Amino acid sequence: MSQLTTVNLSELIPFAILQIDERRKIVTANTEAQMLLGHSITSLMDRSLSEFIYHDSPIFELLDRVYGQEGDVSAHGVSISGPAITKGRLYDIRLRPSPPTGIVIAASEALSRDPSESAAGISGFGRILGHEVKNPLAGISGAAQLLMRDATEQQIPLLDVIRSESSRIERLVSRLSAFELFSSPRQDRFNIHQLLDKILMAEEAAHGGSIKLRRAYDPSLPEIMGDEDHLHEAFQNIVRNAAEAASETSGSGEVILQTAFETGFAFSRTRNAKRLQRAIRITVEDNGKGISARAREQMFDMFSSTKSGGRGLGLSVVSEVIAAHEGRIKVDSRPGQTRFSVFLPMKRDQVQ
Repeated sequence: MSQLTTVNLSELIPFAILQIDERRKIVTANTEAQMLLGHSITSLMDRSLSEFIYHDSPIFELLDRVYGQEGDVSAHGVSISGPAITKGRLYDIRLRPSPPTGIVIAASEALSRDPSESAAGISGFGRILGHEVKNPLAGISGAAQLLMRDATEQQIPLLDVIRSESSRIERLVSRLSAFELFSSPRQDRFNIHQLLDKILMAEEAAHGGSIKLRRAYDPSLPEIMGDEDHLHEAFQNIVRNAAEAASETSGSGEVILQTAFETGFAFSRTRNAKRLQRAIRITVEDNGKGISARAREQMFDMFSSTKSGGRGLGLSVVSEVIAAHEGRIKVDSRPGQTRFSVFLPMKRDQVQ
């Protein structure tokens, strides 16, 4: 069986995106923006942009223009400087009003100092998404549709994965082009088991049967409320890490996905809260070599990666997505067994 490469949208388009309110205080920031400013989302939230970007930066003049003309503003080769920002880099920037009174800022490192050569900057953002990504995806999906006509029974599930992944990537690309963040999920009802099955199917194809992928689902679980595409990104990262760890066990690698109800779980952030909620628990377990205690302490931080060439973004995206869904993550690991447990709160109308 040929291997299938699945795409992680969190690392496909590395634009720093952050949102500020009318006080110019930071409301939210994606992983790339946190990397640019040199601080985690916890440190950035509800703090003035001028604490992280020097007040004489051209970006503040661009903000004034947005407020003045009530429309999008773009600029090429802007210098952004701050206490924790790498010096000497230029950025292409686009600012967009975010009703009622906020502004979304998107930035990418300029590939050229000549604006006419900056096709990959923010100024070319729409063209890149529309042509370089979305159009090929339509071709891939169409080719899979044609192949379905003469596909064998074994080939049909793989072609379904290609079509499903193409559609998901197209949706996420469209949302990224509108500067949507993983921290701002869309709420809709969906089947968590169908989502997990799509991920497992892709990973089974990617690893060509070299590891065992097992399901242990609770069939009584109801549909859940959340952002299916964002949660797909999060669980895909977790499952992929587990599969890669299991693949290092000399032919005996195994990953188990389990779902269950979790009762008496405290989701409230207030210390003295008494209300306990019911949760859905999704567990991803592998029999790899395990994660050291030191690595576990830093694994959800930006730049933290034990992989050769890894950017350290995957698990920070997981943390961002789960937090946006008001969930929690627990990690237990020892040699031969690593378990990621994600707890998603059940809404009142979901509890039977």
